[in-house]
Parts: sequence; structure tokens; C-alpha cells
Amino acid sequence: MFGYSGGGDTGGDDWANGVLVEGCSCHNLEQSETGMWALEGFPARYGPGTVYNLTLTITDSGVTDAADPAAAGGFLLRVTNGSFTGGNGFWTGDSGRLLSHNADSNDRRNWTVTWTAPDEGTGDAVLTLYFNVVNGENGNDAGDAWTRLVAVSLGTPQALEDEKGIHELGVSLKQYWIGLIGIAVTLGFVLLAYIVLRGGSANYRG
Repeated sequence: MFGYSGGGDTGGDDWANGVLVEGCSCHNLEQSETGMWALEGFPARYGPGTVYNLTLTITDSGVTDAADPAAAGGFLLRVTNGSFTGGNGFWTGDSGRLLSHNADSNDRRNWTVTWTAPDEGTGDAVLTLYFNVVNGENGNDAGDAWTRLVAVSLGTPQALEDEKGIHELGVSLKQYWIGLIGIAVTLGFVLLAYIVLRGGSANYRG
């Protein structure tokens, strides 16, 4: 998939979804094994509605910098819950669940972006990151590199859509307690019968 220098500003949601499937393979078909990255600020467990500043830094020892590169790197982020905030230097798509560089921010290899965690009861947030390190040259043998990573921020479990309280099922509190007492009485009779039968068998002589 093309790793556009303008990111989502050039390719839009269709480009982003293609990258998520194929990677940034326009200048290098194979995923890099020498790529280095640091993602700071993405919490192991998020606070509902909390705003986090995420700092992404990338590099790759296999990519040689051009003397005056037109571009140095790029990235695409996707998160399953919560939303990114765009601004100068960034493109957002899919109602804020997608974020990438644009033509104003591809001359660097570090970015700070803003992510707002989802509401209570939304579940975990899974973040997928694709990034590429480039040398500003064009062509399939330009020597650029890309890789992919996934991170998870734990959240509160989602409520089941069909989950209902006992009162919503039409059972009154009185009926609830009568049912519990009935179960307890039944278990008591079973225990008493067991004791009687056990005592009788112990006294039996064949």
C-alpha cells in the first residue's frame, strides 16, 4: 500500500483501511526487523474520558538519510475506542478513530498526538500503529522501512445488551425471598433425610 507523504490528507479513509491490511509496502514489501519505536503516554489502564498526550518516536538503522530529504517518516494510528484530536500536522478519519501525519509533519520522526479515552463501560481500547522511516527518495528500491505494532489499554467491561436486573424480569422482592426460603427448606429436608438414613444403616445388622 502507498505510504503517501500527505498521509490521510491524500488517501483518506480508503487509504488508511488499505494500510491496516497491507502495511506501508510501496517502497519495501517486507516488514522491517530493525525498526525502533517508542510510544509514551498510552496507559495500561485508561481513565474514562481522560485526555492523554501520546508521543511517538521512530527510527530504523537500515534507512540512510538523504542529504536534504523531502520526507523523513510517517505513521497511521487506529484505535478501537476513544478518539484522536487532529490539528495542524495531522489528519483524522473514521470519527476520530484514525490519525496520521500529513504533508506538514512528514519531515520528522517524532510526533505528539492527543487521545481521549472512551466512556465508562466501553471495554478495552486496542491501538494499532503503522509507521515508516523514509529517506526522501522515490522508487521501489529507495530503501525505506516500515513496521507495525499493537498496544492495549484496559478499560471497564462492557455491559451485556440483554443483561437485566431481577426486578426488570417482573420478580418482586417478596417473591425473591420466598423463593430463597423455599430452596433453603428443601435443602434442610434433604439433609435431614440423609442423616436419618445414614443412622438407620449404621444400626442395621444383616
